[in-house]
Amino acid sequence: MMKKNPSPDVTRHFSNEKGSAVGITILILTILVIIGVVSISTSNVELQIATTDARHKIAFHEADGATEFGSELIEQNISCSGFGILTDIGAVKVTSPDLWMNLAATKPSDANRDFYYPGTYSGSDPHTNLTVGGATTLALGGAIQMAAGYEGKGKGAPSGGAHIIYDIFSDRTGLFNSKSLVMLQWRHVVGQEGSCLY
Repeated sequence: MMKKNPSPDVTRHFSNEKGSAVGITILILTILVIIGVVSISTSNVELQIATTDARHKIAFHEADGATEFGSELIEQNISCSGFGILTDIGAVKVTSPDLWMNLAATKPSDANRDFYYPGTYSGSDPHTNLTVGGATTLALGGAIQMAAGYEGKGKGAPSGGAHIIYDIFSDRTGLFNSKSLVMLQWRHVVGQEGSCLY
């Protein structure tokens, strides 16, 4: 038996299929490379977002925690010292010893602060600046309606008092210049000065 040679059309058809397989493979590889590059780029952006978010949260919590120093410093000056003057407390450096007398608190900065933490920072190290200001207001109270007594029928015996509402602003400069500003209101009840019972 003799073998017949394939027709020239069939040979051309087979060689065209080999070329198209290489083309399809290159196209698939190109698509996979593009998907890989986009995935890496997206991962890098998400990593930067997560890092920035973590730095901001750390700065926020450090600023929020520093407001505790502010409330403690107010009470130490008013209640425990009887409106005295305290200077540095631990790592807290006081720049305005009569801070409890401030009528208003403004946004703190390195140039405008009543105290800061830590007292040993230098340059652009992480630190927190705080300002304090407060105003005296009358406290809400109750009244007891008197049925009889020396005041007479229909008179009342009011109760209440006064307190000072302090605004404490805390501005934290954290790692990599992350910043956060927190404001807290602190109420000091007037009449407990010197007792240190706050």
